[in-house]
Amino acid sequence: METDNEKYQKDEEHNNKEETFVENKEFEKKLLRKIDLRVMPLLTLLYLLSFLDRVNIGNAKLAHIEEDLGLVGTQFNWSLSIFFIGYILFEIPSNFMLIKTNPTLWIPFIMVSWGLVMTLMAFVKDFAGLMTARFFLGAFESGLFPGAIYYITTWYKRSETNYRIAIFAIGTAIAGSFSGLLAYGIVRLDGWLHLKGWQWLFLIEGLITVLISALAYFLLSDYPEKTKWLSDEERKYAVGRLKNDAGKAHTTHFDKKHIYAALTDWKVYLAMLHLAVSSITFYSFALFMPTIINGMGFDFVKSQLLSVPPYLCAGVTTLVLATISDRKDIRSPFIISCSIVAIIGYILLVVPSVGIPGKYAGACIVGSGLFPTIVTSITWLTNNIAGHAKRAIATAMVMMYANLGGALASQVYRQKDYPHYTYGHSISLGFLITATFISIAQLLIFKTLNKKKKENPQSFLEGKTEEEIKNLGDLHPDFIYKL
Repeated sequence: METDNEKYQKDEEHNNKEETFVENKEFEKKLLRKIDLRVMPLLTLLYLLSFLDRVNIGNAKLAHIEEDLGLVGTQFNWSLSIFFIGYILFEIPSNFMLIKTNPTLWIPFIMVSWGLVMTLMAFVKDFAGLMTARFFLGAFESGLFPGAIYYITTWYKRSETNYRIAIFAIGTAIAGSFSGLLAYGIVRLDGWLHLKGWQWLFLIEGLITVLISALAYFLLSDYPEKTKWLSDEERKYAVGRLKNDAGKAHTTHFDKKHIYAALTDWKVYLAMLHLAVSSITFYSFALFMPTIINGMGFDFVKSQLLSVPPYLCAGVTTLVLATISDRKDIRSPFIISCSIVAIIGYILLVVPSVGIPGKYAGACIVGSGLFPTIVTSITWLTNNIAGHAKRAIATAMVMMYANLGGALASQVYRQKDYPHYTYGHSISLGFLITATFISIAQLLIFKTLNKKKKENPQSFLEGKTEEEIKNLGDLHPDFIYKL
């Protein structure tokens, strides 16, 4: 008498006889190169514009926007915080609209929307106008990053996504370092046509976004099964390899059940907690790096210059480790080991007896460990969520909490703790240690679930209809979680 497991395996073999995917490494390599050239440069450009429009208010401050609008006290700081509120509130609705429509419509729409907001922000007259503009800027920008992460997962296999997400995230950060130079050139238009330098900054950068959004409409593709720049053979292979990668968990159709699955999956909430805690450390490091270095005894100009090497270390290690992670097809060992590296860096920063060279080395070590941890954590989530709709909503949920961590991070390093910032370093270290234990817990959970799927796959299907089994997504026994 055959067991349930044997019956399940025979059923699977029967169902897959006519759907066998034949792998062609040489063809796939050429196809992947073609997809990379079409998808990644455009996505990176779009996020670069988003980044520039988000941070140019800091350059506007140097161009005297506070004096011109009559801002007092902490009003300028509130104009920074309100952006995150709009961003957090609209991340999930935006990704919901992305899967209800398609990328060629939704992404250009939110781009032209935030571009117009950015352009009109050049003409705000007071604090209320600035707050309103910054809120809607955050609301419209909120859809791009989680949307782009989801979009990448619809083109690439799980073993290919970490490197692409790293390029997307780190490439814009490196390019963003030139934003100050761009702003310097634009604000020199101060007084021309009776406009202030900061007005020209908002106006020009906003119009650039509007123009590029039109370009995005024509160049951005939907999904592999619908794209026109792939041949029939390429399109069939592109879809087939993704289906083969996800197994029976592969679903591309929209179903409200997938939305509900994302909202009720405790593994998604654990990932939200992990990234929220990690992001407090990440954003506090990214926002206050010049401040931390200034506290080591360097003047303002040298502090700005010396903040470059930690970011350079972060960028290089993120790209290198993302490449290795994709080749090895594993995530958690890199997340945990990089977290430990960053913890060592924070220990060097927080111990009073460590000299300035040691503390500066600690800052570089933190960057080298922290940035790969965040990027690979995002990839790990997307790798372990099956179904387009569920992955889109889950990604937005996690990024929403990451930005919440970013909002909290602004309170970590306080001016009263200058110059050693022991409080800030200690808080960051504590959150990082907590995040490390959460990632270890995630690893153990995924290992346990994988073991159960392999030993008793029928237990995941018992009592379910054929339609329910079809919509199991990552809970299907055929879907093995990445570790």
